[in-house]
Amino acid sequence: MKSLRTLLAGLWPRRLMSQTIVLLILALFSAQIISALIVRGQTLSFYRGAETRFMAERIAPLAALLRDTSPEMQDKIAATLASRRQMVWMSHQPAVGKPSESGEHEDRERSRDLAARIAAELDDHHQDHIRVMRQLEDADAPPMLSRMQGAAGLPGAARHFENNATVVSIALGPDRWMNTALQNRPPRRLISSDGWISFFITAIVISAIVAFALRRITRPLGQLSAAAGRLGRGEAVEPLQEDGPADVRETIRAFNDMQQRLHKYVADRTQMLAAISHDLRTPITSLRLRAEMLDDDEARERMIATLGDMQKMVEATLAFAREEASTEPTRVTDLAALIEAVCEDLGDIGHSVSFAETERLSYPCRPLALRRALSNLIENAASYGEHASVRLEAAADGPNIIIEDNGPGIPAADIERIFEPFVRLETSRSTETGGIGLGMAIARDIVRRHGGEITLDNRPEGGLRVVIALPAVSA
Repeated sequence: MKSLRTLLAGLWPRRLMSQTIVLLILALFSAQIISALIVRGQTLSFYRGAETRFMAERIAPLAALLRDTSPEMQDKIAATLASRRQMVWMSHQPAVGKPSESGEHEDRERSRDLAARIAAELDDHHQDHIRVMRQLEDADAPPMLSRMQGAAGLPGAARHFENNATVVSIALGPDRWMNTALQNRPPRRLISSDGWISFFITAIVISAIVAFALRRITRPLGQLSAAAGRLGRGEAVEPLQEDGPADVRETIRAFNDMQQRLHKYVADRTQMLAAISHDLRTPITSLRLRAEMLDDDEARERMIATLGDMQKMVEATLAFAREEASTEPTRVTDLAALIEAVCEDLGDIGHSVSFAETERLSYPCRPLALRRALSNLIENAASYGEHASVRLEAAADGPNIIIEDNGPGIPAADIERIFEPFVRLETSRSTETGGIGLGMAIARDIVRRHGGEITLDNRPEGGLRVVIALPAVSA
């Protein structure tokens, strides 16, 4: 059952237009079947009555003609009356036995109805004089007329009647019976070929109209989805044109308004952070000058060191604010070449870094920002883990950049804290690098603005593994 659900889920279309058209065709097909069942139920009794009347009106005149003819002429006339759908022959015994209660109830009722109609046409109400047997086609039953052919010397044309026939025996006199076999009409199909042609034409026309109508909805929705994806990756998105039905236009308008408010909010916060950091530089410089005038050497050195740390924090905060305020355009970049260039630059300044060769991978990104995030992460791995191994893996849900080191790792409770600004894990990381704890925060911010995510976990064999998972970008 689960495999069936999986198969159906795999076959079910994913797009709105495809799902709507499939559901529409299923609805049309269901309506066609229901209509055919209703029409068939209403017309079945009419066709059965018409067939019974046709047989009675065809058999009764033959019986009346042969009844008034001499026995010598009856055989000749019966032979000339044979056709593809009807056979007539004379015999001393009826080809049909007395009515039986066996067989289908519907066939018994139709046989009695036909006998009554023939009797009414002949003004003969003796049931023993008219016998009717209707035998429908049945693969398991022996051919009825083939048996009659052997018993009564019927012509070879009887073979094509097989079982699907109605046989009537009418007494014309003592030991003289007229037997006639009429081929039954084949059962009506539930839906005729014309019905199927009409169904397919209707389905094609309606599907084309629905596809045209849905195109007006899905096209602006597709543009909205693509714009939302670019906005989530931090790209600059032009306001979308408000197109489509009223509901879709209102959604696009709300997206445009949200985008403008979001950009204004981020710009205001970034500007405020940059202004505060910039304004702090003046009092820090003033304090440093005053500290230089102190006579106590130990106190002077401590104050200068503290002011130096504050200066680094301000500079880092300004750099962070500049990164937030930057509007670097997105362009397609060779991701493998970008990572390899970062590793080479870090190797040139003395870090132990290796990059696993991989196929080139074109990816739309902001290369300067991503380069900065990679530099922070790879430099941390090389500084605190002695050696950094970097590789690029292409996955169905987007490329993954994996950075591994051989260091002591990070306590599980501190894995999320390391991304907080100005947080340093002194128990597991060296304090001699001069950093202030913004590198990881900046790296995660850049990756998230590309629509990706950074995850950290300790390797079983020792060291830390950093995975940068970037989203897949549709062409």
